[in-house]
Amino acid sequence: MHNKLNHLYTQRLNHQKSHQLAITDEDYESIRPKIEMIKRLAEIESSIYAVFDLHKNSYLLQSKEQMELFGIADHEDQSIDFELHYKRIHPDDLAFVLETDNLQHRFFSTLPFHEKKNYKLVYDFRTQNADGIYVRHMHQSIPLEQDQNGKTWLTLVISHPMSERAPNEKPQRRMINIKTGELHLFNNVDGESSGMVLTKREKEVLLLISRGYDSYNIADKMQISINTVNNHRQNILRKTKTENATQSVLYAKRIGII
Repeated sequence: MHNKLNHLYTQRLNHQKSHQLAITDEDYESIRPKIEMIKRLAEIESSIYAVFDLHKNSYLLQSKEQMELFGIADHEDQSIDFELHYKRIHPDDLAFVLETDNLQHRFFSTLPFHEKKNYKLVYDFRTQNADGIYVRHMHQSIPLEQDQNGKTWLTLVISHPMSERAPNEKPQRRMINIKTGELHLFNNVDGESSGMVLTKREKEVLLLISRGYDSYNIADKMQISINTVNNHRQNILRKTKTENATQSVLYAKRIGII
């Protein structure tokens, strides 16, 4: 496990070093109104907001709730010490978080520059707060600004505390196209499922299953054959890596598909 963590951490550092950005003082001045708007929104909603600067490896903005969640004192430097940052993550979740960072980098490297802002990454893990208590939260990040070459410069981060999972239930991650609703699943280390997308039809089938429809009722409702319904059901199980319809529905509700 130690060797695996070292390998994942090295990958993360290599991605960071290779992410050289073309940013000027004028760029920082131009985004000031947007940062102020996000700050005001965070104050109104008392939400866990942050804006991370990939050029300086520091936060341009952290809400009070964000700092409390990660156990950061008001007087602390806003630059990121990644080693300290990862020490605050629950040991059982650290490999998952590092894998997610690497999968995210790999995924965005395949996208045209103009499409990157269309995607948000959503995943959950446990972080130690200022009281030394591990708190699980749903973590969402989306590219906010890019440099002149189309590389991600600022990332908007929104977190929400969530209830603890069952002991045998693993954390989840997914990349969502916020324009189309398409879902890309990152539920293995090698990223084999990163290209898998739940289609509109598959999500319709999931929704009907959640409402108690059986395959025959779904076929009638959607005006498709029973064989097509069963094919959709098998695809859903395969893509969500669940064993039955009940698990698929619970998974879909948790990550916001239905």
